This record gives sequence, structure tokens and C-alpha cells, in this order.
Amino acid sequence: MPRSPDELDEEERTRLRRAHIRLRNASTALEALTASPKQKGRWDPQVPTDEALDGARTELRTAWDAVWRLEAELLG
Repeated sequence: MPRSPDELDEEERTRLRRAHIRLRNASTALEALTASPKQKGRWDPQVPTDEALDGARTELRTAWDAVWRLEAELLG
């Protein structure tokens, strides 16, 4: 039976909050590699290496999966 977020204890809320923070950080890291704006009068962003992109994409997918696994575990 599904649970309400109100029913989570402090440890469960902390786990869920950390999973969301990880997802947010992974998204920000990938954005920094792929969507850095060019700024007039400043340097152009360097093209990221394939390894850096692969690592960032893998972390984003892993973090996304972890959030949904945890949501299913805690909230049903």
C-alpha cells in the first residue's frame, strides 16, 4: 500500500533528500559540460572529452534510477 510523504521518518526523509541532491548535482555537472554559454569578451568553453561526457551521463542515469528506486521503496 502506498505511503504518504508525511509518514516518512527522519532517516527516510534524509535518504530521499540526499538522492534528490545527488540527482540535482549530476544534472548540473552535465549541464556545465554541455550547455555552458559563450560570453562575449571571455574565453570559449572547452569541448568536453568523451570520457567526461560519458561519466556525467552515467552519473545522471545512476542518480535518476536511485531516486525512483528509493521513491518506490519508501512510498510504494
